[in-house]
Amino acid sequence: MAVYNTSRFIDGLLKTHENSPPSFTVRLYREHWTLNNGSKFLYNNQIASLLDDIRTRHIPVDFLELFDQAKLPFYEGCLIVELLDYRPTRSSDPELEQPEKTRLVLTPNDESRWTDICLMGQKSATPWSDADALELEAQLLLTTAPPLCLEPDIHLTRIVNATQRATTPPAPPSLKRKASALDQEADDIEKARRLKIMQFM
Repeated sequence: MAVYNTSRFIDGLLKTHENSPPSFTVRLYREHWTLNNGSKFLYNNQIASLLDDIRTRHIPVDFLELFDQAKLPFYEGCLIVELLDYRPTRSSDPELEQPEKTRLVLTPNDESRWTDICLMGQKSATPWSDADALELEAQLLLTTAPPLCLEPDIHLTRIVNATQRATTPPAPPSLKRKASALDQEADDIEKARRLKIMQFM
């Protein structure tokens, strides 16, 4: 049953690597956010999809190649992200001097595992066939997946489902800021464009 307790795994991973550096750090400000003290990004930028992946607590597939090139540390196949939130609770308040600090674990999913296998194939000295990639995926799944139950029991299934439901952390609210005046202006422009089109019909 321990393999079905997501919270216990995440808490154990964070405790084990309590003093380890995070894989990367995200700083959230009112108007923008930064990644590892790098450039400023707006919340409506394409790269802000990274925030959605952090919110769902999954390894971002679109950034795996960049993470690999940057040699970000992985911890037991997961990424540990440090969030530093400088945003005030009320919009009228000034930004916080001391941020709210949170450490999250981003876990792999099937898509990120397959992308990782493809990246390994690209780095290999000899080209991999599809059969080689599938064989590696099968070995990874055999090693990491919970044991397969070939004699299902309805009561055990209910217990496992209840355990997973109770221990899977809920998705936190979006890290992106709420709709701004710019978004409202863009909506007004779009409405005006639609009205103009309707007049010609």
